[in-house]
Amino acid sequence: MSAGDARERLLAEPTSQSQGCCSFVRRWTQWRDGGTDRACWKLLCSVTLVAEMVYYLHVVRRRVSDEQQFAALCFVAVTFSLKALVETWGQDTPTWICPGTVVVFFMIYALIIPGIIYSDGICTQNPDILFDCRNVLGLALYIFGSSYSLSYEVGRFAWKARPENRGKLHTIGLASLCIHPNYFGDLFIYTGWGLVTGTSCSLGVPAAMVASFVFIVIPNSDSYLASRYESEWPAYAEKTAILLPGVRSAAANKVLGIACLLVSFWLSAACAGQCG
Repeated sequence: MSAGDARERLLAEPTSQSQGCCSFVRRWTQWRDGGTDRACWKLLCSVTLVAEMVYYLHVVRRRVSDEQQFAALCFVAVTFSLKALVETWGQDTPTWICPGTVVVFFMIYALIIPGIIYSDGICTQNPDILFDCRNVLGLALYIFGSSYSLSYEVGRFAWKARPENRGKLHTIGLASLCIHPNYFGDLFIYTGWGLVTGTSCSLGVPAAMVASFVFIVIPNSDSYLASRYESEWPAYAEKTAILLPGVRSAAANKVLGIACLLVSFWLSAACAGQCG
């Protein structure tokens, strides 16, 4: 081996190691990983979700004395669980609610959902969002968000099931307004849930959710879509809003994400006095 060949080999080795490291990280942090045989993952996620929502109802029963608010929170918890189960069993593609790796499963079911239970269940003491028809407005936002997100998901499932659409990128209906209609609907879901809870702490959840969508969830999903639909993705991504219908600018979405992150930190400051 010549000196030049040896030098080229040495220069190439770090690149190979770096690629291997990146591949390892992606393998354990992308919920999109996974094959088509996902029955075990679906069952595990479903059982864990239902167990955590049952615990949430137990927490709410002990901490919420207002019967109207308790009924509203029960409705939210039950319908949230049903929506998640439809999204889990309606497709084989891994999603955030039913990921395909141990690390992301831990993040969702040991950190994120328990965090929601904490802010929207345990943190119900000393409510500071007090106005007439708060529960009605909260439920209206929640129902709208759930209907919007679920109608997109179910419509996509039906569209994908048609033989002529196999292997094609879904771009019609709500998907023509923004690339991620399900995440857009989720913003109303968690805002409505927070209003029914009635605390500033709970409203920190949707703000933090926007930041996570902008900086983590959407880049992950877009990377998956770009690799799977190489021919269709560029034109679709160029003409379609990312998260908020009508907002196509990536820079504007990042500004939104940063602003929501700061707001979530500010609202979280109230948690200490509302979670006692």
